[in-house]
Amino acid sequence: TGAHATKPQCADCHVNGQFKGLPQTCESCHLADFNATTNPDHQASGFPTTCESCHTTAQWLGAVFDHNTTAFPLTGAHATKPQCVDCHINGQFKGLPQTCESCHLADFNATTNPDHQASGFPTTCESCHTTAQWLGAVFDHNTTAFPLTGAHATKPQCVDCHVNGQFQGTPQTCAACHLADFNATTNPDHQASGFPTTCESCHTTAQWLGAVFDHNTTAFPLTGAHATKPQCVDCHVNGQFQGLPQTCDSCHLADFNATTNPDHQASGFPTTCESCHTTAQWLGAVFDHNTTAFPLTGAHATKPQCVDCHVNGQFKGLPQTCDSCHLADFNATTNPAHQASGFPTTCESCHTTAQWLGAVFDHNTTAFPLTGAHATKPQCVDCHVNGQFKGLPQTCESCHLADFNATTNPDHQASGFPTTCESCHTTAQWLGAVFDHNTTAFPLTGAHATKPQCVDCHVNGQFQGTPQTCAACHLADFQGTTNPNHQAAGFPTACETCHSTAQWPGAKFDHDAATSFPLTGAHKTKPQCADCHVGNVFRGTPRSCDGCHLADFQATTSPNHVQSGFPATCETCHNTTQWLGAVFDHNTTAFPLTGAHATKPQCSDCHLNGVFQGTPQTCDACHLSDYQGTTNPNHTQAGFPADCSLCHSTAQWLGAVFDHSQTNFPLTGVHATKPACSDCHLNGQYAGLGAACANCHQAAYDQTQNPNHASAGFPVQCETCHSTSSWLGAVFNHNNTNFPLTGAHATKPQCADCHVNGVFRGTPTTCYACHKTEYDAVASPNHLAAGFPTTCEDCHTTQQWLGAVFNHRFPIYSGRHRQSVWQVCSTCHPNSSNFMEFTCLTCHEHSQARMDAEHRNRRGYVYNSANCLSCHPNGRGD
Repeated sequence: TGAHATKPQCADCHVNGQFKGLPQTCESCHLADFNATTNPDHQASGFPTTCESCHTTAQWLGAVFDHNTTAFPLTGAHATKPQCVDCHINGQFKGLPQTCESCHLADFNATTNPDHQASGFPTTCESCHTTAQWLGAVFDHNTTAFPLTGAHATKPQCVDCHVNGQFQGTPQTCAACHLADFNATTNPDHQASGFPTTCESCHTTAQWLGAVFDHNTTAFPLTGAHATKPQCVDCHVNGQFQGLPQTCDSCHLADFNATTNPDHQASGFPTTCESCHTTAQWLGAVFDHNTTAFPLTGAHATKPQCVDCHVNGQFKGLPQTCDSCHLADFNATTNPAHQASGFPTTCESCHTTAQWLGAVFDHNTTAFPLTGAHATKPQCVDCHVNGQFKGLPQTCESCHLADFNATTNPDHQASGFPTTCESCHTTAQWLGAVFDHNTTAFPLTGAHATKPQCVDCHVNGQFQGTPQTCAACHLADFQGTTNPNHQAAGFPTACETCHSTAQWPGAKFDHDAATSFPLTGAHKTKPQCADCHVGNVFRGTPRSCDGCHLADFQATTSPNHVQSGFPATCETCHNTTQWLGAVFDHNTTAFPLTGAHATKPQCSDCHLNGVFQGTPQTCDACHLSDYQGTTNPNHTQAGFPADCSLCHSTAQWLGAVFDHSQTNFPLTGVHATKPACSDCHLNGQYAGLGAACANCHQAAYDQTQNPNHASAGFPVQCETCHSTSSWLGAVFNHNNTNFPLTGAHATKPQCADCHVNGVFRGTPTTCYACHKTEYDAVASPNHLAAGFPTTCEDCHTTQQWLGAVFNHRFPIYSGRHRQSVWQVCSTCHPNSSNFMEFTCLTCHEHSQARMDAEHRNRRGYVYNSANCLSCHPNGRGD
């Protein structure tokens, strides 16, 4: 490429005819240029000798180094340095530190607002500063372990919290700053109650007063009647919060001790009341016996009272076996006599709780299931004589040994038959026993299966030890065979290789299945084994083609197999079906033939002078002159690779097509409509073009006024809003930001409706930041006077600003307190500056004397609104 391509002679580079082994690095030829370069001094600076990092073959002088390829890309003010020496002083390039402090430590030490050194700030300047703008650094507190929320986020200055310039080690717990508030709280008294100082358990940074404790986050969630307690002191008497027991009996032991139906104490019931009772309904407790180890079934489930089984109030320790209650029934049973027969007392083996009489014993559940004639025995005593049930043997011979000894056809004893009668007999049919020879290691097939009598093979009643090989009975036939002579040929005596029990004469040898050399083509047409196995030699016959056809290989001249170095594996091109007219499948090589290559009629069209091995496989090896002669575009000047296959194909050389989608810049939209490469690749420049939009469209970015992209600080990643299909009318998806547009926000037609004066960065995202005027102007109720929080979203939504709804825990919208009874908040909250205050007596102006009489003996009763709510949290009078 470049100046290399202008060398007229090979010898200009390949000196003394050296072509192989020449180095391909720049320094191998240009080391003198490298050593002589002084601006900057390459040797002194320790530059690598990989010249191509900065230079190109097209233009050696005016080298360009892309600093963004290093571990320190240049951004912001760094990118404006016109000379390398601005940073690389005294020609030092290697080993320069990359941290901000290495160059800007003086700036760090001189900073006093705040004092970086005194405050112990780290020297990682990039935490707050950027290379684009050093002054006006911004620290994002939300990146620390203590993000600012609620009232914390309203602090305008760092010193509001970081007093005396102390930044490191500032505590992060609520108590660290608010311990005085904690100690001064008396309702309830946090110190006396032993509350933890983890204020966030009940309080939030958005609203400190009116703390809410969620009891369901503790190990004792409130359910049923517990959840109706209006005040903490209902359970936490005398301000005791820590260490209160959580078991039922800790509060309800008196109820437990006073219960007499049944008597819980006398019965030894556990004090785990929740086993039968619930917090929703205490009386009418239900005990589910099926949750015990003795679920009630059948007649047991019909007992109406616990005392039917738990006599004298005994609940614990009652046995669970049948015989513990029904042993008398067991002992009195005589048909059969359970005691005399030694039956186990596990009554459930034959009886059920649904039906006790008429017990059924399933003999098939034992190790001796009844089948055939055994199953026809009507009575147990037919086999279990004298009431003997346990220990009876289970083998056939134990009852039928006399039948075994008396059998003479064949004589079982003399023949040494085993006494496992079930081998031939069944319980369904004893006489006419059948022996299945196929269950032995010698199944009967062919002529063997036609033997009518066992003695045809088992002579003299010998059954055990009969040999199973063919030669054991047919050795004389093997030795007498002469066509071919089995003994002389060294055939094995495994007769079954060629013979079968179905047909002994006319044996057939399956050359395909029995050997590793199946016969195909012309081999299959040999009528006699001797055609290949000359002299009755069968073992050691060669299996490769050249073992028999080497003379044919050596005599072939078109092409000359020996000179061409062809392998002697004839089957590569020839087959046994057709030897002449061999076909070589080039597609089995590393260079399959396609397109115009496949149309070559002769091998010599490409393999000149009979050279087949070492033929190059790259396009340029044969088509380099076509590459160098191409001018539209000029492949050499453009630096195109010599891999022609990237654009050309063997099917069609001219009209090459480059698939731009295979690059890191696929063409879409308007880009895909460019008719010529030169529309984008000006002056034949193809390599090194960047893929960012700004590379070509920076001018359009700079000229855009609606909105002004440059002054707004928009990123130059145009594709964020634009697309190649439609450049004008760009659309920005605000929902991809941390402030998605909903409700009325989504109806704003212009960006400037919210982003005033073209300011896009730093726009606040809280409601109050934009709607402070509305907040201050609201009079019903007066938000400022009432001290409402500025978290507007607590009551308002972007869908509907007016008609805000406050989620009131007291039922003011239903029942006797529905809105028809009151019209304005001040009906119950007379102090518009403090909505934590309320009164019940505006509507319930009963005399104190009457209320005192009505609440006589009511624990905790006091005639005031707070106590009214404590006992009537749902507004009901019951």
